[in-house]
Amino acid sequence: NYVECHRSHFCGLCAVAPASLEVARRRHCILQLALVAGARASPFPKGFLLVRCPLRRLGDGGMLPQGGGRSWYHGYDAFRTLPKDLAEASMLGAVMTIMAVVVCTTLFVCEASAFLTSQPSTRIVIDSNTDAILRINFDVHMLEINCDHVTVGVWDAFGTEKMNVTKNVQKQRIDHKGKDKGHPYSEDEIVELEYSGQNLTEDELKELDADWSSSSDSFKHGDFDQVVEAHDFTFVNFYADWCPHCRNFVPTWNQFEEKVNSGKDEIKDADGVKANIRVLKINCVDFEETCQKQKVQAFPQVRLYRRSAGKDQFSNYEGKREAGALMEFAAREVGKRHMHTGAHYHEVFGESCRIRGHVEVARVPGTVHFQAAHTEDKTLNLAFTNVSHIIHSFVFGENPLAVWHMLPPEYRHHVNPLDGRTFTVDKFHQAPHHYIKVVHTRFEKSNIRSYQQTHQW
Repeated sequence: NYVECHRSHFCGLCAVAPASLEVARRRHCILQLALVAGARASPFPKGFLLVRCPLRRLGDGGMLPQGGGRSWYHGYDAFRTLPKDLAEASMLGAVMTIMAVVVCTTLFVCEASAFLTSQPSTRIVIDSNTDAILRINFDVHMLEINCDHVTVGVWDAFGTEKMNVTKNVQKQRIDHKGKDKGHPYSEDEIVELEYSGQNLTEDELKELDADWSSSSDSFKHGDFDQVVEAHDFTFVNFYADWCPHCRNFVPTWNQFEEKVNSGKDEIKDADGVKANIRVLKINCVDFEETCQKQKVQAFPQVRLYRRSAGKDQFSNYEGKREAGALMEFAAREVGKRHMHTGAHYHEVFGESCRIRGHVEVARVPGTVHFQAAHTEDKTLNLAFTNVSHIIHSFVFGENPLAVWHMLPPEYRHHVNPLDGRTFTVDKFHQAPHHYIKVVHTRFEKSNIRSYQQTHQW
């Protein structure tokens, strides 16, 4: 069978019966594939093994395997291949091939895109800017202060303080719209606006409405000022347990206290609106510190406290110790005040002020003030001054907006983040504070310098 194979095919690849495998080995044949031939689409008969043998001419013109017919490099070939006739396609191989193509294509596209796309890189280096002075350019509109009462000041970490800077600063008066040219707040308006948004919980009200009879009751009695601020008026009887006049006055005071606190007798202000009035008593033996702070020097001491912008606004009662006289005194004092008129925030001045210019400061941490101030002939109540404002421009450096369009788009906003923004206050005792971090930035490609800002307030 082995010889017939070579006579018929004249090649070095033959199908050999298993019984003739030993003969093939003796003739220097090499086992090519240790699988049974005869698979689908195979040219070899089923049940034979596939071997590769060196060939030589037989005496009768045939071919026999021989060992010396191979080339010298065959023994060094590490990438030997199988004939195509022995390879068979499969579904798994096709799927794996498609997946490999997709993955390779995706990687190629991503790498090519990353190579062709440029991204700016940022580095933090030692600042090469040797300028000792930093210029601050501003254009600020103070909405509710006229120019006579607006000042510009500078303070830095070196202790340098420049107040009321006028050099390189221009002030422009701007009229308000409407007929009202502005007027100051009355004391009653200030009190109403100050406490209009006061919201107390039920427990807080119980605490503030309770008598200060004993330090061992269920209440804290910590702050007498809070008691006064919780009501329009607070009628207080300062007494001592050891005082006989106080003990005689207790029934009358308790009767008066019950009528007013229960609402049986209403006390109205100058506009006929029911006032929030509270009647209570304080034991100066248990609360000696509070009575000393209020400068109580005799007992019983009766006072009518009025909630106000200032502290310790009260009227001493010097009348008869009778319930009717106490009621008349309370009605007379409360009737002088306009406590609930629907006050609203309004303009104090008839004009506003727009401030333009620049200041030059040392390149160290510091503060720029745009603030309300007194004049030589007028004094402001600074706590109740409205400092709402519009910032038209606030930038750093020499003419920074000239190179603004040359900066990368993602860096332009940090040159002037405050421009065009309005900052308003809706209550007294408030003023916007701006915290700005300034970083000198150099763009290497265009060799442009810029001061970048981050802002909080």
